[in-house]
Amino acid sequence: MPTWLINLLGSIYSKLPVAIRPPLKRLFMWGLIRIQGLSSGRRVQHGKHVEFLDFEIAHLEPYEFLSPAPNEVQVRVARTTVSPGTERAVLCGLPGARRPFPYVPGYSAAGEVVAVGKNVKGIAVGDQVAGRVHHSSDETVPAALLFRVPPGVAPESASFIELGIITLQGIRKAKISAGDRVAVVGQGLIGQLANRLVRAVGASSVIAVAPSRRRAKTALAGAGADEFISLEKGNQVLDDIQADVVIEAVGTPDAVTTAMQCARDGGKVVLLGSSRGLSRDVDIWSTTQQRNLTIIGAHISAIPERDASLTRWSYRQEGKLFLDLLHAGRLQVADLITWHAAPNECNAVFEVLAKGGADQVAISFNWQAAR
Repeated sequence: MPTWLINLLGSIYSKLPVAIRPPLKRLFMWGLIRIQGLSSGRRVQHGKHVEFLDFEIAHLEPYEFLSPAPNEVQVRVARTTVSPGTERAVLCGLPGARRPFPYVPGYSAAGEVVAVGKNVKGIAVGDQVAGRVHHSSDETVPAALLFRVPPGVAPESASFIELGIITLQGIRKAKISAGDRVAVVGQGLIGQLANRLVRAVGASSVIAVAPSRRRAKTALAGAGADEFISLEKGNQVLDDIQADVVIEAVGTPDAVTTAMQCARDGGKVVLLGSSRGLSRDVDIWSTTQQRNLTIIGAHISAIPERDASLTRWSYRQEGKLFLDLLHAGRLQVADLITWHAAPNECNAVFEVLAKGGADQVAISFNWQAAR
Protein backbone atom coordinates (compact mmCIF):
# COMPACT_ATOMS: atom_id res chain seq x y z
CA MET A 1 0.00 0.00 0.00
CA PRO A 2 1.45 3.42 -0.94
CA THR A 3 2.79 5.54 1.93
CA TRP A 4 0.56 8.46 1.00
CA LEU A 5 -2.54 6.27 1.28
CA ILE A 6 -1.42 4.86 4.65
CA ASN A 7 -0.89 8.40 5.95
CA LEU A 8 -4.28 9.51 4.63
CA LEU A 9 -6.10 6.57 6.21
CA GLY A 10 -4.22 7.12 9.47
CA SER A 11 -5.26 10.76 9.53
CA ILE A 12 -8.92 9.84 8.97
CA TYR A 13 -8.74 7.06 11.58
CA SER A 14 -7.34 9.41 14.26
CA LYS A 15 -10.35 11.75 13.84
CA LEU A 16 -12.94 9.02 14.36
CA PRO A 17 -14.69 8.51 17.74
CA VAL A 18 -12.53 6.29 19.95
CA ALA A 19 -15.36 3.80 20.55
CA ILE A 20 -15.67 2.79 16.90
CA ARG A 21 -11.96 2.58 16.09
CA PRO A 22 -11.28 -1.06 17.15
CA PRO A 23 -14.15 -2.69 15.19
CA LEU A 24 -13.44 -0.48 12.18
CA LYS A 25 -9.75 -1.42 12.28
CA ARG A 26 -10.63 -5.14 12.47
CA LEU A 27 -12.95 -4.78 9.49
CA PHE A 28 -10.28 -2.92 7.52
CA MET A 29 -7.60 -5.56 8.25
CA TRP A 30 -10.08 -8.37 7.39
CA GLY A 31 -10.69 -6.83 3.99
CA LEU A 32 -7.06 -5.84 3.33
CA ILE A 33 -5.61 -9.32 3.80
CA ARG A 34 -8.24 -10.80 1.48
CA ILE A 35 -7.49 -8.24 -1.20
CA GLN A 36 -3.77 -9.03 -0.86
CA GLY A 37 -4.53 -12.75 -1.05
CA LEU A 38 -6.66 -12.41 -4.18
CA SER A 39 -4.12 -10.20 -5.92
CA SER A 40 -1.24 -12.63 -5.22
CA GLY A 41 -3.08 -15.96 -5.49
CA ARG A 42 -2.42 -16.83 -1.84
CA ARG A 43 -4.85 -18.27 0.68
CA VAL A 44 -5.85 -16.73 4.02
CA GLN A 45 -4.64 -18.86 6.95
CA HIS A 46 -5.57 -18.69 10.62
CA GLY A 47 -3.48 -18.92 13.76
CA LYS A 48 -2.88 -17.41 17.17
CA HIS A 49 -0.03 -15.25 18.37
CA VAL A 50 1.06 -13.28 21.41
CA GLU A 51 0.43 -9.54 21.15
CA PHE A 52 1.54 -6.67 23.36
CA LEU A 53 -1.61 -4.56 23.26
CA ASP A 54 -0.06 -1.75 25.30
CA PHE A 55 2.60 -1.29 27.96
CA GLU A 56 2.66 -4.37 30.22
CA ILE A 57 -0.40 -5.97 28.55
CA ALA A 58 0.11 -9.26 26.67
CA HIS A 59 -2.72 -11.38 25.22
CA LEU A 60 -3.01 -14.48 23.06
CA GLU A 61 -4.89 -13.23 20.00
CA PRO A 62 -6.30 -14.90 16.86
CA TYR A 63 -4.82 -13.56 13.64
CA GLU A 64 -4.84 -14.13 9.89
CA PHE A 65 -1.90 -14.47 7.54
CA LEU A 66 -1.32 -15.54 3.95
CA SER A 67 0.05 -18.81 2.62
CA PRO A 68 3.66 -18.65 1.33
CA ALA A 69 4.84 -16.32 -1.41
CA PRO A 70 7.45 -17.78 -3.83
CA ASN A 71 10.38 -17.33 -1.39
CA GLU A 72 8.49 -18.06 1.83
CA VAL A 73 7.76 -21.03 4.06
CA GLN A 74 4.76 -21.73 6.28
CA VAL A 75 5.69 -23.17 9.68
CA ARG A 76 3.52 -24.95 12.24
CA VAL A 77 5.32 -23.87 15.38
CA ALA A 78 6.23 -26.32 18.13
CA ARG A 79 8.23 -24.12 20.51
CA THR A 80 9.25 -20.49 20.87
CA THR A 81 11.83 -19.19 23.34
CA VAL A 82 11.33 -15.84 25.03
CA SER A 83 14.11 -13.28 24.67
CA PRO A 84 13.77 -11.78 28.16
CA GLY A 85 15.81 -8.60 27.68
CA THR A 86 14.41 -7.48 24.33
CA GLU A 87 10.79 -8.46 24.99
CA ARG A 88 10.74 -6.97 28.48
CA ALA A 89 12.27 -3.75 27.10
CA VAL A 90 9.46 -3.36 24.55
CA LEU A 91 6.75 -4.34 27.02
CA CYS A 92 7.95 -1.86 29.65
CA GLY A 93 9.12 0.94 27.35
CA LEU A 94 12.78 0.81 28.42
CA PRO A 95 15.38 3.03 26.70
CA GLY A 96 16.48 1.73 23.30
CA ALA A 97 13.29 -0.29 22.70
CA ARG A 98 10.67 0.32 20.04
CA ARG A 99 7.32 1.71 21.20
CA PRO A 100 4.44 1.15 18.70
CA PHE A 101 1.55 -1.03 19.89
CA PRO A 102 0.09 -3.49 19.18
CA TYR A 103 3.41 -5.34 18.88
CA VAL A 104 3.98 -9.04 18.15
CA PRO A 105 7.01 -10.26 20.17
CA GLY A 106 9.30 -13.23 19.69
CA TYR A 107 12.00 -14.09 17.18
CA SER A 108 13.37 -17.54 18.06
CA ALA A 109 11.34 -20.67 17.29
CA ALA A 110 11.23 -24.22 15.98
CA GLY A 111 8.53 -26.16 14.18
CA GLU A 112 7.50 -28.16 11.12
CA VAL A 113 7.18 -26.96 7.54
CA VAL A 114 3.62 -27.33 6.22
CA ALA A 115 3.93 -25.41 2.92
CA VAL A 116 6.69 -23.89 0.78
CA GLY A 117 6.78 -21.27 -1.97
CA LYS A 118 7.62 -22.33 -5.51
CA ASN A 119 11.11 -20.79 -5.46
CA VAL A 120 12.25 -22.29 -2.13
CA LYS A 121 15.19 -24.67 -2.33
CA GLY A 122 16.60 -26.90 0.41
CA ILE A 123 13.47 -26.89 2.59
CA ALA A 124 10.54 -29.25 2.04
CA VAL A 125 7.16 -29.97 3.59
CA GLY A 126 7.66 -32.09 6.71
CA ASP A 127 11.13 -30.71 7.52
CA GLN A 128 11.88 -29.64 11.07
CA VAL A 129 13.16 -26.06 11.02
CA ALA A 130 14.26 -23.33 13.42
CA GLY A 131 14.65 -19.62 12.97
CA ARG A 132 13.18 -16.14 13.19
CA VAL A 133 9.50 -16.67 13.94
CA HIS A 134 7.23 -14.77 16.36
CA HIS A 135 5.45 -16.27 19.36
CA SER A 136 2.76 -17.81 17.17
CA SER A 137 1.04 -21.12 16.49
CA ASP A 138 1.59 -20.83 12.72
CA GLU A 139 3.38 -18.27 10.56
CA THR A 140 4.66 -17.60 7.06
CA VAL A 141 8.27 -16.35 6.99
CA PRO A 142 11.06 -15.86 4.42
CA ALA A 143 12.95 -19.12 3.80
CA ALA A 144 16.24 -17.27 4.37
CA LEU A 145 15.35 -16.91 8.06
CA LEU A 146 15.04 -20.66 8.63
CA PHE A 147 17.50 -23.51 9.23
CA ARG A 148 16.88 -27.24 8.89
CA VAL A 149 17.18 -28.90 12.29
CA PRO A 150 19.46 -31.98 12.44
CA PRO A 151 17.85 -35.30 13.42
CA GLY A 152 17.63 -35.84 17.15
CA VAL A 153 17.63 -32.16 18.14
CA ALA A 154 14.40 -31.49 20.06
CA PRO A 155 12.25 -28.43 19.22
CA GLU A 156 12.70 -26.94 22.70
CA SER A 157 16.47 -26.85 22.14
CA ALA A 158 16.35 -25.79 18.48
CA SER A 159 14.06 -22.89 19.40
CA PHE A 160 17.02 -21.18 21.11
CA ILE A 161 18.63 -20.62 17.69
CA GLU A 162 18.40 -16.83 17.34
CA LEU A 163 19.61 -16.33 20.90
CA GLY A 164 22.45 -18.73 20.13
CA ILE A 165 23.40 -16.74 17.01
CA ILE A 166 23.45 -13.51 19.04
CA THR A 167 25.75 -15.08 21.63
CA LEU A 168 28.04 -16.83 19.15
CA GLN A 169 28.83 -13.71 17.14
CA GLY A 170 29.76 -11.87 20.34
CA ILE A 171 32.07 -14.67 21.41
CA ARG A 172 33.64 -14.84 17.97
CA LYS A 173 34.45 -11.11 18.06
CA ALA A 174 36.21 -11.67 21.39
CA LYS A 175 38.71 -14.01 19.65
CA ILE A 176 38.84 -16.29 22.67
CA SER A 177 41.88 -18.56 22.64
CA ALA A 178 42.46 -21.89 24.36
CA GLY A 179 43.53 -21.17 27.92
CA ASP A 180 41.84 -17.75 28.24
CA ARG A 181 40.22 -16.82 31.52
CA VAL A 182 36.73 -15.50 30.73
CA ALA A 183 34.19 -13.71 32.92
CA VAL A 184 30.52 -13.37 31.95
CA VAL A 185 28.69 -10.45 33.56
CA GLY A 186 24.95 -11.04 33.81
CA GLN A 187 23.35 -14.45 34.25
CA GLY A 188 20.13 -14.04 32.36
CA LEU A 189 19.54 -16.25 29.34
CA ILE A 190 22.17 -14.66 27.07
CA GLY A 191 24.74 -14.73 29.86
CA GLN A 192 24.14 -18.39 30.60
CA LEU A 193 24.32 -19.31 26.92
CA ALA A 194 27.61 -17.41 26.84
CA ASN A 195 28.95 -19.50 29.76
CA ARG A 196 28.40 -22.68 27.79
CA LEU A 197 29.50 -21.46 24.38
CA VAL A 198 32.67 -19.90 25.80
CA ARG A 199 33.47 -23.29 27.27
CA ALA A 200 32.83 -24.96 23.89
CA VAL A 201 35.41 -22.73 22.15
CA GLY A 202 38.19 -23.56 24.60
CA ALA A 203 38.27 -21.12 27.53
CA SER A 204 40.26 -22.56 30.45
CA SER A 205 38.00 -21.10 33.11
CA VAL A 206 34.63 -19.34 33.12
CA ILE A 207 33.53 -17.06 35.94
CA ALA A 208 29.85 -16.11 36.13
CA VAL A 209 29.12 -12.70 37.69
CA ALA A 210 25.64 -11.58 38.79
CA PRO A 211 23.97 -9.25 41.33
CA SER A 212 22.68 -12.21 43.39
CA ARG A 213 22.90 -16.01 43.56
CA ARG A 214 19.34 -16.57 42.26
CA ARG A 215 20.54 -18.16 39.02
CA ALA A 216 23.70 -19.83 40.32
CA LYS A 217 22.40 -23.39 39.95
CA THR A 218 21.86 -23.23 36.17
CA ALA A 219 24.97 -21.07 35.66
CA LEU A 220 27.19 -23.76 37.20
CA ALA A 221 25.41 -26.67 35.43
CA GLY A 222 25.68 -28.08 31.91
CA ALA A 223 29.38 -27.46 31.26
CA GLY A 224 28.88 -23.78 32.06
CA ALA A 225 30.71 -21.68 34.62
CA ASP A 226 33.41 -22.94 36.97
CA GLU A 227 32.76 -20.26 39.55
CA PHE A 228 29.85 -17.99 40.47
CA ILE A 229 30.49 -14.56 41.98
CA SER A 230 27.60 -12.65 43.54
CA LEU A 231 27.77 -8.88 44.06
CA GLU A 232 25.42 -8.94 47.06
CA LYS A 233 28.26 -7.86 49.35
CA GLY A 234 29.78 -5.30 46.99
CA ASN A 235 32.07 -5.04 43.97
CA GLN A 236 35.40 -5.34 45.76
CA VAL A 237 35.67 -9.03 44.78
CA LEU A 238 35.84 -8.10 41.08
CA ASP A 239 39.43 -6.81 41.14
CA ASP A 240 40.67 -10.36 41.77
CA ILE A 241 39.01 -11.86 38.67
CA GLN A 242 41.61 -10.51 36.21
CA ALA A 243 39.87 -11.98 33.16
CA ASP A 244 41.51 -12.00 29.74
CA VAL A 245 38.07 -11.55 28.17
CA VAL A 246 34.84 -10.27 29.73
CA ILE A 247 31.44 -10.81 28.10
CA GLU A 248 28.96 -8.15 29.22
CA ALA A 249 25.47 -9.63 28.75
CA VAL A 250 23.17 -7.11 30.45
CA GLY A 251 23.35 -3.78 28.63
CA THR A 252 23.10 -1.35 31.56
CA PRO A 253 25.75 1.27 32.39
CA ASP A 254 26.38 -0.43 35.75
CA ALA A 255 26.98 -3.78 34.05
CA VAL A 256 29.45 -2.19 31.62
CA THR A 257 31.38 -0.69 34.55
CA THR A 258 31.32 -4.07 36.31
CA ALA A 259 32.65 -5.78 33.19
CA MET A 260 35.55 -3.34 32.93
CA GLN A 261 36.44 -3.98 36.57
CA CYS A 262 36.54 -7.74 35.93
CA ALA A 263 39.11 -7.40 33.14
CA ARG A 264 42.87 -7.50 33.60
CA ASP A 265 44.94 -4.60 32.30
CA GLY A 266 45.16 -5.00 28.53
CA GLY A 267 42.11 -7.29 28.49
CA LYS A 268 39.03 -7.23 26.27
CA VAL A 269 35.42 -6.38 27.10
CA VAL A 270 32.70 -7.50 24.68
CA LEU A 271 29.41 -5.57 24.92
CA LEU A 272 26.89 -8.27 24.05
CA GLY A 273 23.88 -6.87 25.92
CA SER A 274 21.56 -4.43 24.12
CA SER A 275 21.80 -0.99 25.72
CA ARG A 276 18.87 -0.50 28.12
CA GLY A 277 19.99 2.40 30.27
CA LEU A 278 21.30 5.95 30.28
CA SER A 279 24.22 7.29 32.31
CA ARG A 280 26.66 10.18 32.41
CA ASP A 281 28.79 8.70 35.16
CA VAL A 282 30.85 6.00 33.43
CA ASP A 283 34.52 7.03 33.77
CA ILE A 284 35.83 5.91 30.37
CA TRP A 285 39.30 7.39 30.95
CA SER A 286 40.22 5.49 34.10
CA THR A 287 38.47 2.26 33.17
CA THR A 288 39.60 1.90 29.57
CA GLN A 289 42.38 4.19 28.39
CA GLN A 290 44.55 4.08 31.50
CA ARG A 291 44.19 0.29 31.74
CA ASN A 292 44.54 -0.31 27.99
CA LEU A 293 41.24 -2.17 27.71
CA THR A 294 39.81 -3.07 24.31
CA ILE A 295 36.03 -2.51 24.10
CA ILE A 296 34.23 -4.49 21.39
CA GLY A 297 30.63 -3.89 20.32
CA ALA A 298 28.78 -7.08 19.42
CA HIS A 299 25.14 -6.25 18.65
CA ILE A 300 23.35 -8.72 16.36
CA SER A 301 22.61 -5.89 13.90
CA ALA A 302 26.31 -5.90 12.94
CA ILE A 303 26.42 -9.55 11.86
CA PRO A 304 26.96 -9.90 8.08
CA GLU A 305 24.51 -11.79 5.91
CA ARG A 306 27.13 -13.14 3.48
CA ASP A 307 30.66 -11.71 3.82
CA ALA A 308 32.55 -13.55 6.54
CA SER A 309 35.98 -13.66 8.14
CA LEU A 310 37.64 -15.34 11.11
CA THR A 311 35.95 -12.89 13.45
CA ARG A 312 32.79 -12.13 11.45
CA TRP A 313 30.98 -15.27 10.46
CA SER A 314 27.74 -14.79 8.57
CA TYR A 315 24.27 -15.21 10.01
CA ARG A 316 23.87 -18.54 8.17
CA GLN A 317 27.21 -19.86 9.43
CA GLU A 318 26.47 -19.00 13.06
CA GLY A 319 23.01 -20.59 12.90
CA LYS A 320 24.34 -23.81 11.40
CA LEU A 321 27.13 -23.97 13.99
CA PHE A 322 24.65 -23.58 16.86
CA LEU A 323 22.52 -26.47 15.60
CA ASP A 324 25.62 -28.59 14.91
CA LEU A 325 26.82 -28.08 18.49
CA LEU A 326 23.42 -29.27 19.76
CA HIS A 327 23.47 -32.25 17.42
CA ALA A 328 26.98 -33.29 18.47
CA GLY A 329 26.11 -33.05 22.16
CA ARG A 330 28.74 -30.35 22.74
CA LEU A 331 26.07 -27.91 23.85
CA GLN A 332 22.98 -28.41 26.01
CA VAL A 333 20.30 -25.78 26.49
CA ALA A 334 17.04 -27.55 27.40
CA ASP A 335 17.96 -27.59 31.09
CA LEU A 336 18.03 -23.76 31.03
CA ILE A 337 14.25 -23.76 30.56
CA THR A 338 12.74 -22.86 33.92
CA TRP A 339 9.15 -22.39 32.68
CA HIS A 340 7.44 -24.51 30.03
CA ALA A 341 4.53 -22.14 29.49
CA ALA A 342 1.26 -22.65 27.66
CA PRO A 343 0.59 -19.85 25.14
CA ASN A 344 -2.53 -18.79 27.04
CA GLU A 345 -0.28 -18.09 30.03
CA CYS A 346 1.47 -15.31 28.10
CA ASN A 347 0.08 -12.50 30.25
CA ALA A 348 1.37 -14.21 33.40
CA VAL A 349 4.75 -14.82 31.72
CA PHE A 350 5.21 -11.20 30.78
CA GLU A 351 3.96 -9.95 34.14
CA VAL A 352 6.82 -11.91 35.72
CA LEU A 353 9.30 -10.46 33.20
CA ALA A 354 7.99 -6.93 33.73
CA LYS A 355 8.82 -7.30 37.44
CA GLY A 356 12.36 -8.42 36.70
CA GLY A 357 12.01 -12.11 35.85
CA ALA A 358 12.42 -13.48 39.39
CA ASP A 359 14.40 -16.76 39.15
CA GLN A 360 13.50 -17.47 35.52
CA VAL A 361 16.29 -18.14 33.00
CA ALA A 362 14.66 -19.42 29.80
CA ILE A 363 10.91 -19.42 29.20
CA SER A 364 9.57 -21.66 26.44
CA PHE A 365 6.07 -21.46 24.93
CA ASN A 366 4.79 -24.94 24.06
CA TRP A 367 2.52 -24.48 21.02
CA GLN A 368 2.13 -28.22 20.46
CA ALA A 369 0.38 -28.65 23.79
CA ALA A 370 -2.05 -25.86 22.87
CA ARG A 371 -3.42 -27.65 19.80
